[in-house]
Amino acid sequence: MGALALVDANHFYVACERVFDPRLEGRPVVVLSNNAGCVVARSPEAKALGVPMGAPWFQCRDLAGRHGVVALSSNYALYADLSARLMAVLGQFSPRQEIYSIDECFLDLAGLDRDPTARGQALRRRVRRWLGLPVCVGIGPTRTLAKLANRVAKQDPDGDGVCDLGAPDPTVRESALAGLDVGAVWGIGPRRAARLRALGIATARDLRAADPKTLRRGFGVTVERIVWELRGVVCLDGEEIAPPKQTIVASRSFGRPVSDLADLQAAVAHHVARADEKLRRQRSHARLVQAFVGPDRFPALAPLAGLLRLPAPTADTARLTAAA
Repeated sequence: MGALALVDANHFYVACERVFDPRLEGRPVVVLSNNAGCVVARSPEAKALGVPMGAPWFQCRDLAGRHGVVALSSNYALYADLSARLMAVLGQFSPRQEIYSIDECFLDLAGLDRDPTARGQALRRRVRRWLGLPVCVGIGPTRTLAKLANRVAKQDPDGDGVCDLGAPDPTVRESALAGLDVGAVWGIGPRRAARLRALGIATARDLRAADPKTLRRGFGVTVERIVWELRGVVCLDGEEIAPPKQTIVASRSFGRPVSDLADLQAAVAHHVARADEKLRRQRSHARLVQAFVGPDRFPALAPLAGLLRLPAPTADTARLTAAA
């Protein structure tokens, strides 16, 4: 079987703030939305105190005051810049990278000479050393298993931030799937999970053991494919089961060095068209456009990134292309 790695930055917005203010390490920290109205990110310490995700800040002030929670206004330009740097570093670990969101991407590890777990650990060390960001790595033969592996990696304090559900020893995979609620499976969601539990399917292992054809009749083809993915059979690309994204990225390496501005502009226009297709497919509009370009031959150099706030949300390709 092949090996896919899902690399995900831990509490990304908070981690970005800690890079530039180390005094925040170990303290409960929350990041608030643009108007300082809602909690959009929490450190593990703030989460442990019971600060809810998405809660209006005025409802949390008393709790925050009692426990010394630090509240920061969001800085999306900073997060976008560190995201571009993160993806440039991660891209060095595989010739095939699929950026999934601002803080996570898939890496195809098939055919690479290094043990996937060792590569994941080396990746974590380099990101921490070069950027100061903590990441976890989930590895599996399919996207669904890689996603679940990433969740296990975040939860397991003894796993060094890496979990491989495609390893030859099946005991790790069996234990992980048995310990994960069916709602944790990528693409299931709360409503499907409730219906599955009513059928006696309570864990990820139960779902893997269920009859795919029966589930197709009751839940559709996507759930059938998820069952096969849990069994190690590649059936899905990321867009088939993902919820609407808050961030859409279209990024690919060039096949050759680019030194002409017209070639670069043509590539940017192509990427915008791809991203806008995804945007319209989920019936969304964009408020921000970021463009970034990085040197492949000189990975120690930071990528260049620009961020532009649009005058009004849009899904118009021409406007997005002009902004990019």
